[in-house]
Amino acid sequence: MQVRIISRETIKPSSPTPSHLKTLKFSLFDQIAPKTYIPTILFYPPNDGLLKLSQISSHLKKSLSEALTLFYPLSGRKKDKFSMECGDQGASYSEALVDYNMSEFLDPPKIDLLNQLLPCQPWVTCQDRASAVFLAIHVNFFNCGGVAIGVCVLHTIADGITVSAFLKTWATIARGADDQLFSPDFTTASAIFPPRDVLPLTPPNRFRLAWNKEEVSVTRRFVFDANAMAALKAKAKGEHLSNPTGYESLAALMWKCLIRASRTMSGFSTRPSYLEHAVDMRRRMGKPLSASSMGNLVTTASAVHGVAADTCVIMRELASKVRQSIEEISGDLLTNLQGDEGFLLISGHGEMLAQAVKKVEPESVGFTNWKNFGFNEINFGWGKPVWVGISGGVNLSYVNYVLFKDVERGNKGTEAWVTLEETKMAVFENDPDLLAFALPNPSVRLSPASNHDHHKN
Repeated sequence: MQVRIISRETIKPSSPTPSHLKTLKFSLFDQIAPKTYIPTILFYPPNDGLLKLSQISSHLKKSLSEALTLFYPLSGRKKDKFSMECGDQGASYSEALVDYNMSEFLDPPKIDLLNQLLPCQPWVTCQDRASAVFLAIHVNFFNCGGVAIGVCVLHTIADGITVSAFLKTWATIARGADDQLFSPDFTTASAIFPPRDVLPLTPPNRFRLAWNKEEVSVTRRFVFDANAMAALKAKAKGEHLSNPTGYESLAALMWKCLIRASRTMSGFSTRPSYLEHAVDMRRRMGKPLSASSMGNLVTTASAVHGVAADTCVIMRELASKVRQSIEEISGDLLTNLQGDEGFLLISGHGEMLAQAVKKVEPESVGFTNWKNFGFNEINFGWGKPVWVGISGGVNLSYVNYVLFKDVERGNKGTEAWVTLEETKMAVFENDPDLLAFALPNPSVRLSPASNHDHHKN
């Protein structure tokens, strides 16, 4: 596949950022977030010639400039370890021609080619420098008329909910639905969790989590349809968990298969496994935060399948551990995280888990859940995306990572994007328990844009 860059520029906010907003503090969770870019790719089918390339380009750039006025930190730069400078330096914007038909690209999705549609290398730890852009956009024009918008946002200033909120705002402005806009709040996170001079102990003390490993990795996509999700819930139900959620059930299956792959590779049939999954703090605070609160407002729930466990990994037991770990992220805990004691809690988190598995280094896995984030609804005025991709291809920087997201619009189910080192993936993707429920990378139908919702819907 040939991807030829035809333009590069910097897009700045349409209105200058007021002087009292020029400096914005990081929160503690911004400071300890991975210094990597979060990727997303929105695939829009051909629009039957209703819009020319030049019209789409002009439309996207103008609306992006206006969106950056509301999301002004995304066009800023890092100032120091405590703050960013919101001086309207701008976001990176590029366009490219793709010598490929989108229908062929999605039949089935060419996961190994996805990174070519992104503006930068995703998930790779970037240089912690003042010149690093916070937002990069790469618009790909397929030769059939389809458009794929690749987005990378620096994790230092955003979590998945923030990325989704920005894209929805950009699209809302693009289709002229200004009455649906909201005012993002960039100050609450740092007010509740102020930045620190000395940061909590993070990996490798916390078992060298996914993005810290310098190993060659590959990504695979597995789809679980509505029937599979219902069957998984039934399988995850047990004495201690009578009503497992879809996430708990699927997380238990994936964790079970990852444990088995790890034990097969290591030859150690009772090797412990440490699961850390992201949990949104907004709704779990003692006083829930507004959905408009932006930044890194996620913490991690942790569970251990210990060394004392026998060789039989039981899915309902793992589902119960997932539920218990999430329930521990309570309003009281999050209140305690806000002061100096909270700093000590975060610092000591890894040490507590180390005691549970102190005799043997565990296998660590990281889960992120993007379900119901609304990426499938992002409409710039020519319809909603036919599919949302993440990233793929061979990567050298992160392994043992699973991202869950919605399947394409119009279908119920969940996609699991799994990144493992190559040799372990060969074991994992052939696990009979996985294949009993999952469809490995099924094709995505390219519905005509005329069938999509348009304008202000």
